[in-house]
Amino acid sequence: MKNLSSRLTEINERIFTACEKAGRNKSSVRLIAVTKTHPFEIIQELINLGIKDIGENRVGEILQKAPHLHGDYTIHMIGHLQTNKVGPVLPYISWIQSIDRERLISRIEHLYHGTNKIKVLIEVNTSGEESKSGCKPQECRALCERVIQSNCLELHGFMTIGPLGNSENNTRKAFSLLREISEQNRDLVKSPELSMGMSGDFEWAIEEGSTMVRIGTLLLGDRY
Repeated sequence: MKNLSSRLTEINERIFTACEKAGRNKSSVRLIAVTKTHPFEIIQELINLGIKDIGENRVGEILQKAPHLHGDYTIHMIGHLQTNKVGPVLPYISWIQSIDRERLISRIEHLYHGTNKIKVLIEVNTSGEESKSGCKPQECRALCERVIQSNCLELHGFMTIGPLGNSENNTRKAFSLLREISEQNRDLVKSPELSMGMSGDFEWAIEEGSTMVRIGTLLLGDRY
């Protein structure tokens, strides 16, 4: 198996190629390294290789790993965030990509005591799958407006997860819908981040406008 540095180089090359195909600047897409189930030693190696954005799905893993990490990096909470687990994780995260309900916003506001606002993305269920988290497309604007009113959250854009099955047509439709939603809300967030695309579909996502791709398996191999 190729070493971590080689895999990172190959992924960056694929990102750059997808950007060129879409007529975009190669620096317009940020790689979020998804480290779910992988130990902090591997995450530290990624940070040492220059990765600045670490994505975690679970609060418990952030609490276990973050105290051991050092360097220039930020942690993105990308998984579903339960309201009863908000408090302990807030000191460790700079981004929450999974804001999908007003109750979660209110809970964060009640518990956050930091000085810098937490950057957030509204998670939208663009595939319509009941198993997926995320707000409905028609609920998105109200959540955007709610975040803008917050004294501890800062709206930066939108996130979605591609549909199951990895059909290119359906996946592109889901990503295209998120791009349309972002355009409809540019009066609220002028240069929105679009977090969409994972190991199996990130190149399609880039062609559909993604500015953040969340890659785990392709970078780190199978989960532990």
